[in-house]
Amino acid sequence: MEMIKETAKVVRQQQIDEGIFDMELSFPKGAALAKPGQFIAMYCNDKSKLLPRPISICGINKEEGTLRVVYRVAGEGTKEFSEMKEGDTLEVMGPLGNGFALKEEKAIIIGGGIGIPPMLELAKQLNVEKTVVLGYRTSTFLKDEFEAVCDVKVATEDGSQGAKGTVIDAIEKYGVEYVNNELKKVSRFYDNSILVK
Repeated sequence: MEMIKETAKVVRQQQIDEGIFDMELSFPKGAALAKPGQFIAMYCNDKSKLLPRPISICGINKEEGTLRVVYRVAGEGTKEFSEMKEGDTLEVMGPLGNGFALKEEKAIIIGGGIGIPPMLELAKQLNVEKTVVLGYRTSTFLKDEFEAVCDVKVATEDGSQGAKGTVIDAIEKYGVEYVNNELKKVSRFYDNSILVK
C-alpha cells in the first residue's frame, strides 16, 4: 500500500455543527491514491504535539487533488486544526488503512456520530441499490448530502428527527431489509459505524 507524506494546504474550512468541522485539503498525491474508508494522519504545526491525529476521509476529488475531512474537536490537536484558515498548511500522511471493498450487490450502510463522514464517499462510489441508516444525537450534519445519492433513514437520540433511539431503532421502524434477512458481513468503522455487504 502506497502512502504519501507532504505539506497540504487548507482550501476551505467551516464549522457545520457544535464542535464539528468540515475541512478540504489540497493533497494531490494522496487524493490520487485514496479510497472510501481510508484515513489520513494530520500533524499539528505545534511541534510539542508529536503524534499525528488520524482523521477519516469524508470526500475524495481526484480531479482537483483534494481530500475532505469532517472531524470533531476532541483535544488540543483537533482544536488547532479547527482554528486553521484557507491557505494555512500542515503535514499530512496518507492515505492509510485498507478502505472498503466496493461490491456489486445491495448495500446497507450504517453510521453513527462522527463515524458518519467516512460513509459519504462510500455511498457516492457504490453503484448499487443502497440504503444508508444514520444515527445522531440531535443535529443531522451531512444528511442532505447523503440524500442526494441514496435512500436515507435517520435516528436521533431525542426523536426530534426520524426514529427515536439508535440506528437499530431506525432499521426496525422503517423496515430496512437485510440481505437474506440477516447481516451477512459487518465491517466496523470508528464511532458505531458498520457496513453491511
